[in-house]
Amino acid sequence: MSKKALRSVYLDLQQVERLKLLSEKTRVPQAVYLREGLDLVMNKYEKKIKKNLPAGKIKVEKAANLTLLKR
Repeated sequence: MSKKALRSVYLDLQQVERLKLLSEKTRVPQAVYLREGLDLVMNKYEKKIKKNLPAGKIKVEKAANLTLLKR
């Protein structure tokens, strides 16, 4: 299992209800869907991330559909 970091986010009540229903119907934990959604957003904006990185300070690696920023 990979290391994970705790983050707190505010979600709209409708998002919470839909996420809860999806999780209950599929028996997949809500956190899995949140991580998958974040991966989709990071992939969508990957070019912007690379473009705005300070040269030589941070390298970008792809690992299992996840973009990792390393110092």
